Amino acid sequence: MKRFWWIVIGVVMGIGVVSMAWAEVDYNQVYQETFGKWTRTVNVQGFFSVQATFWNEELTQAWVAKYGKENLLSSEEQLAYHRDFIQREQLGRYLVFEVTLKKLKGAPLYPLDFGKNTYLVDDKGRKFFPVSFPKEFDERIFKEATGKVYFSRFDRAGNSIITPETKSLTLYVNKVSLDPNLVSVEVKLEFLNPYISPDYSRPEWRPNLEEEVLRLEERVKELELKKERLNEELKNTEEEIKRIKGKIQELKELQ
Repeated sequence: MKRFWWIVIGVVMGIGVVSMAWAEVDYNQVYQETFGKWTRTVNVQGFFSVQATFWNEELTQAWVAKYGKENLLSSEEQLAYHRDFIQREQLGRYLVFEVTLKKLKGAPLYPLDFGKNTYLVDDKGRKFFPVSFPKEFDERIFKEATGKVYFSRFDRAGNSIITPETKSLTLYVNKVSLDPNLVSVEVKLEFLNPYISPDYSRPEWRPNLEEEVLRLEERVKELELKKERLNEELKNTEEEIKRIKGKIQELKELQ
């Protein structure tokens, strides 16, 4: 009988130790370490800095765990918050980078055509431009500006940009300052081994049908714009052919 109670006490103590170990997990520290892992900062000659944080699946999970712990969320509430966060940030459709442009000294920053001079390049040399970004990045920056820059998660063929074979993804942020000595500076923020597979067995990461429909609708709009440009180019080409033929006819008549 004594042996039985010693076993019970041992089990209870074991559970207590596990519970204490679980309670001692510092989710804020985990988040800070993960944030640092997926954040890059470049200081440009002491005049300004560019910081970018890649909000991928790993950082999202770390944030949700930290938020859940601080707000005493139940497992169900945390799951719901995780799902809402993913849908709100549209992480199933976009690669999201939180960018901060900060003036350190000198004249205010004035990014030149941010949407064209900011882009992603993968290890194969493919270049991708942002789908959307804060309007503040196209205005004068007296101190600093922070916002999320969204890139499509898929290429034009509908394939994921980041795969298990992707070795690196580099964010370029160029022409941040109009200062003659700084305007040509090329800022590179490289993220190695960026692929992290979402756990699609979990409800919050399951593909959302509505998200896929929106993505395909965007693709249709893109193709329609391309068609309009091609039609305009065809029209201009036909007019040019007509003009040249007229010129040829004029020259023949002068012979």
